[in-house]
Amino acid sequence: MLDRPPDSLADYQQMLRQFLCNDPQTAPFRGYRAPDFLSGAAHMKTIQALLFDEGWARVGWPTEAGGLGGDPRSRAVLFETLWEADIQIPEAYTTIEILVPMMLVYAPALAVELLPGVLRGDDSWAQAFSEPEAGSDMASLRTKMEPDGDGWRLTGQKTWSTYAHLCKRAILLARSGEEGHRGLSMVLLDFDQPGVDVRPIRAQDGADHFSEIFLDGAHIDGDRVIGELGQGWEIAMYMLQWERGAWGWLQQGRFHTRLEHLLADGTIAREPGAGTAELGRSYAATTALRLQTRDTVDRLAGEEPLGPEVSIDKLLLIEAEVGIWNAMRHLSGTRFDMAPELDWLREDYMYSRAAPIYGGSVEIQRSLVAQRVLGMPRR
Repeated sequence: MLDRPPDSLADYQQMLRQFLCNDPQTAPFRGYRAPDFLSGAAHMKTIQALLFDEGWARVGWPTEAGGLGGDPRSRAVLFETLWEADIQIPEAYTTIEILVPMMLVYAPALAVELLPGVLRGDDSWAQAFSEPEAGSDMASLRTKMEPDGDGWRLTGQKTWSTYAHLCKRAILLARSGEEGHRGLSMVLLDFDQPGVDVRPIRAQDGADHFSEIFLDGAHIDGDRVIGELGQGWEIAMYMLQWERGAWGWLQQGRFHTRLEHLLADGTIAREPGAGTAELGRSYAATTALRLQTRDTVDRLAGEEPLGPEVSIDKLLLIEAEVGIWNAMRHLSGTRFDMAPELDWLREDYMYSRAAPIYGGSVEIQRSLVAQRVLGMPRR
């Protein structure tokens, strides 16, 4: 069990590899493929708790969040080494990488109280930003936040909240003031109360990846406001840079290792032809994503504020995710449609169809890069 950070990232990765590949506690997770969505979610909570208890998932987080301190890039090394060992990364780590850095900056008192449970998996949080008529355009959201004694009441609807039906709480963006982005505030909402109805949404791959949240006068105490009133947009933009870096880095590791395993076990063909050319293009896109997100992770670890250029990470992610699963579908031939052992591959392929939409649509990301990075004029 680790009780302090290793001396270097290389030492950390070498020690972690030995643990993941040799410790009998990790055997049930190596090569695991979930038979169904709910079984997989429960299984991942077990590995999350194990990695926390053994100290590996605490490295790179400050002590006030339940961590051991050390280089923040250790968390990126954790993701890569898990994929290398063919161990699926708990979905909660994606949300943790987005929410925990924000809480440490904008809600330190809540961070000390709640984040150790989040890192271990005893507590689980969702993001509740998007609405039926406010997806990529968050400034137009309508969920109301109105005074209620020493707290607030929330009324409205959220949608596309990842795994919210499996979570206890949500970081939620609501309108506390004027129209536009200046009237938004960020709050922490508990689900186990009257006025909150969380309903799963069935995705095309047959799993309930997302939820919609209906709010009818749900209460939050005054100390559950994150940052200051009206600071929600600023906080959301701060979170966005972590989402781009962490999610993109995590996904590129997933793409590379999935491809390597499929090539090694003979699932996909390797004969010359159009399919292999497609595979080469998608591999190049995934490598570009790796290089870009590695730079983003380095900058975040150095506490460098990032701007609209993080949209480049998202655009590269879209190209890589769509391309890599297209290539694997074509190269696996008729087995893609028929083989029971490739259920997980079909599910991943179906989920990848959402890549141009989730986390900010491709059209909006291209506009941000054109106008705010390249300085091109608006039409």
